[in-house]
Amino acid sequence: MPKLVDHDQYRKELLSQCLDVIADKGYAAITMRQMAQGLNVSTGTLYHYFPSKESLFEQLVEYISYQDTSELMVAELINLPTIAERIDKIVQIMIQNEAYFLRRTLMLIDFCRQRQRSEINQNQILSQAGQRYEQTIMRVLETDDPNLARLVLHVMEGMLIRRMYLGDQVAFADQVSLLTQLVTIYFNPPANLPN
Repeated sequence: MPKLVDHDQYRKELLSQCLDVIADKGYAAITMRQMAQGLNVSTGTLYHYFPSKESLFEQLVEYISYQDTSELMVAELINLPTIAERIDKIVQIMIQNEAYFLRRTLMLIDFCRQRQRSEINQNQILSQAGQRYEQTIMRVLETDDPNLARLVLHVMEGMLIRRMYLGDQVAFADQVSLLTQLVTIYFNPPANLPN
């Protein structure tokens, strides 16, 4: 009797391994053949699920963004009583998974380096993933201001990148404390601050 394969589940299994394979060589340098070898599948199998390297990348970005913003993760953060505790927990998650987040960020940078700004601006997958992260931060911070969510994401990704080339000179604890203070002031501005 032929083996039944859940194609969507198998595609997700492949995607769950792709980040490490791409990150080892870089998006620009890796070929579909090398990707298949890294995943221990045939090139034909890889092309069955992903018609091109760009398609694989876009499906990976979508997969990762859904994993990173899962309802389970959001529920865990929303259950914390204060905004400060939520920001602290977000950064704790980032610290515990620093290598993963750095690899993800470097993969995105490598992909975008090969594109014109107009191509990036028109890429729906990147745009939707970015919005997914922003909406998640907005839910966690209980705000409807996308600019605040973007600021938090910019600071977090900036810390990752700066730690890549400055190492431990960039201390998460110091930056988190400052970010928490800024967000707290945003929600509770002192009376003497101009609007």
